[in-house]
Amino acid sequence: MAVIPVYAEGDADGNSDSDGVAAGDSPTFQLPLDFLGTIGGDIELGLLVNTGNTEAHAIRINSELQHEMEYFRNKYQLYGRIQRSKVLNPVTQHNDNVTTAKRYGITGQSNYKFLVGRQSVFGRGAYLYDKFGAFRVQSSLAVGYANRVYEMQTNYIDLETGPGFAHQRSSSGVTNTGLIWFLAFNLEQKIYEGSSFRQTFEGSVSLDGANSTFVSRSSITSQLFDKLSMRFSFVARHNSRPEGNLKTMDTETAASLVYTF
Repeated sequence: MAVIPVYAEGDADGNSDSDGVAAGDSPTFQLPLDFLGTIGGDIELGLLVNTGNTEAHAIRINSELQHEMEYFRNKYQLYGRIQRSKVLNPVTQHNDNVTTAKRYGITGQSNYKFLVGRQSVFGRGAYLYDKFGAFRVQSSLAVGYANRVYEMQTNYIDLETGPGFAHQRSSSGVTNTGLIWFLAFNLEQKIYEGSSFRQTFEGSVSLDGANSTFVSRSSITSQLFDKLSMRFSFVARHNSRPEGNLKTMDTETAASLVYTF
């Protein structure tokens, strides 16, 4: 999969601000008014084309933005993937274009930063639609406590946890809404000059015995030259109680080009 992302880069002095937000190589773009803070992130756009015995094409987009303000840290993620393949129609004996993957989702989170230390409280909302996944629709709302337990220049570890509720709808139309406990782990580590490793883990644990969801995202970004980098990523999504004979685990592996500005 060829991907063309955009990744914003911040100040080069490698310092951190007073509330525990790593500056340095982290993405930043100063907004016109100072009180609006800084914003940055990355955008990935990928295209996959198969020809020959297997004919298919897919489009993938992933965008993650971080908005830093004096008292708030906001994060946004937008994801989408659609794939169409040529499948033999047994009636007409012709190959028909059929959608074989269709997934999109959006996540938004706002952290209110305490005046002292690296602690904060957060509110988070997420929505995912997956036409061929274990669940057709998954959405959740959560609030809780967050702490940046480690920070060294651009390297950091964030922990987040708190209660919430989730709504899920299976492919057959069965719905379930119940209480969850949300937890998250976010790590970014600079490996060497121009290369970094990022790991995130999110879990929505059902408190009423329904389906629990866990998502792990791993990526390594390495600078090629100037503003171009190569990124390898792996995403694993686990649903504890999928419907019927559907598998509990879905994975996605991608290699992408990253353009930094």
